[in-house]
Amino acid sequence: MLAEMVCHLRSSWTPVNIEHIVEGVNSTVAIDIDTPTGEQRIVLKASTSTHPLAEDRSRAEPRVLSLLQRKTAVPVPAVFDTCDDHETYPTPYFLMEYVDGETINHADAPNLPVDVRETIFREAGQNLAELHTLGPLDEVGDLVGKDNEVSVLDTPDSPSYDVFHEWLLDSYEETLNQLLGEGGYFPELTKDPNRFDDLVPEIRNYLRETVPNLLPPEPATYCHKDYRYGNLVVVPETGATRAVLDWANLMSAPPGFNLAIAESKLLKPDLNTDADASAGRAGELRRALWEGYESVRDGWAFDTATRDRIRVYRLAFRLDQMACLPLFSRIDPTLDDRDARAAEHRAFAEQYL
Repeated sequence: MLAEMVCHLRSSWTPVNIEHIVEGVNSTVAIDIDTPTGEQRIVLKASTSTHPLAEDRSRAEPRVLSLLQRKTAVPVPAVFDTCDDHETYPTPYFLMEYVDGETINHADAPNLPVDVRETIFREAGQNLAELHTLGPLDEVGDLVGKDNEVSVLDTPDSPSYDVFHEWLLDSYEETLNQLLGEGGYFPELTKDPNRFDDLVPEIRNYLRETVPNLLPPEPATYCHKDYRYGNLVVVPETGATRAVLDWANLMSAPPGFNLAIAESKLLKPDLNTDADASAGRAGELRRALWEGYESVRDGWAFDTATRDRIRVYRLAFRLDQMACLPLFSRIDPTLDDRDARAAEHRAFAEQYL
């Protein structure tokens, strides 16, 4: 079927070898093909996730990739062709360029040379700044592909918002409700559903008191919610980013929110390692990220108001990690000690209380 899916979009291409790529919730395969101009390696990505928004998000991905190639300097694979609907094949799916390089496991990141990691962080700032120049967008919410366009989803189950901080409070009220007595978003996997019950009231009060008093953020724009090592193709010797992958998990939100998420995901190994924290390595990498961002965004500054917002946004991201702890512990072998990871989450949240 995979060979047929390729030929359905490019009849002159002949698949000769198929290699499944394990990571990710959708089906992704690398395919060696014969073309009229020679041999080539491509990637086929098809929506096979059971998430209610999976198909709409997947329709947005190739369109955003093409937009990034036309309008920005963000390194992304070229899109060859797309198929949104088919009677037999899993859809939507699309064909894109295969980019040579290495994907780093986040557990191995602290062992990389300092200059390599700083390059990854600095270029992350530059890439996010390029992405954010594509805005502003009128509403806040999930970005999906519909009617051949990328737009903010607005449904009763996933409403859009005019004010980002209203979205933030509503979103994390829901997260806290799931944590209280349920153990998070995956209660069927939870071993201790009351693990964070004592923290929930204090965190709820903190957010209710703090978020409304934050100064309004910058206008919403395109945000990559999963900017992490697993979605980067890099040159291992230098850290130079050759491609940023997985553009299906997008939303419309202020730039500071995207920076807080990316920083939290890229710093996750450091924030879980006492030696790194005491050496100040996390601070150095954060500075590299911010300096990279400022070098691209004219007129941008990490002033006090921006830093205050990013600090609160980091807590919001951590709540998602707490709510997803049971799932992450099952699928990620580096999280085998669930109690230790829960203690790290607890220590992080208690800094705010």
